[in-house]
Amino acid sequence: MNLDKVRARPFLLLMISDAVESGSMTQEKLAEIESLLVDMSLKIAKNFFSPVVSHDLKKSCAIVLGVSTLGLLKLCAGDTRSATKILLEDSVITCFRKGWEHVNSLFKAHGSDANRATLLANYQYRDSEYKDIASIHESLLREQLDVNLLIKIAAQFKNPLSNVDMDPYYTDEISIKADIQLSVFEALMKSHAIGHKDYDDFKFLLLTYCDHPDVFAQEFTEASQAILKNLDSQISHRIEGWFTGIEEDFENIFLLLDVENSGPEIYISMFHEILRGNINAKKFMHAYESLLATEKQLHPNLKEQIEVERTFQDLLEGEDNDLSDEDILNELSHNITDDNY
Repeated sequence: MNLDKVRARPFLLLMISDAVESGSMTQEKLAEIESLLVDMSLKIAKNFFSPVVSHDLKKSCAIVLGVSTLGLLKLCAGDTRSATKILLEDSVITCFRKGWEHVNSLFKAHGSDANRATLLANYQYRDSEYKDIASIHESLLREQLDVNLLIKIAAQFKNPLSNVDMDPYYTDEISIKADIQLSVFEALMKSHAIGHKDYDDFKFLLLTYCDHPDVFAQEFTEASQAILKNLDSQISHRIEGWFTGIEEDFENIFLLLDVENSGPEIYISMFHEILRGNINAKKFMHAYESLLATEKQLHPNLKEQIEVERTFQDLLEGEDNDLSDEDILNELSHNITDDNY
């Protein structure tokens, strides 16, 4: 086999041309394969694009070539003798059907609402190019399965103290890790029988962790292992590596905290750091109300910031759409806490 041909042509066409050159494939068989490829291209164009638009017809032909090449590679496992035998003794439709099985797995991974025409466009394969169509497919499938897994993790760890559950399909790892971090800290609070309104006990726990990092490290390990143990193996394996960074993040947060603050304020500051400011303000108003009158005077902007965040959350969708990008950025810049108060 000429190596230059391998670089320049899809595997399916390479096997066909080699078979023709060697005399093992007759012109009748070649004409049959060409006719079948044309028929399948017309069906793809009819089902996903337009059979009367030349650009769509070319796209459909390229997709059929890519899917059929993928199928042939899967059937023969890259063995050229096996590939030639399949083309001579079977049908190119068998190759297409095998490739379509794998394409369909990508469809299923994306769900019923997926734009299949857009997904199919990834399998376009022109007769004058070479690319690893099998690797492209595996990459597309792996990426989407990981997206699905992240959505599953997000649903597992969504917390009423954060706003990230507003979008059930977000896949921002930073936000998901923040919710996991919050779950770990709530597990630590629970292990000490501390509730979300037990501000004095909460402050004492933070002081303990600040003064005795070894105590925190031990309790963090126990809490994180308990969380991992209760998850299925797929989720557990996906997030296990995050816990080292989460523990380090906690240690940095403890250093940032001003332990002289009041109980409610240090409580808000703590969760503000954990959630990167993505706090559900309705769940935190009670902390402000727990401040003494003198403390409220010292921190007059705390309630205002909570109210701004709460008002922003309560905007009707139509009102929200009327805001300019600058307005939205200005609103978001006023978070729950302010390091300068």
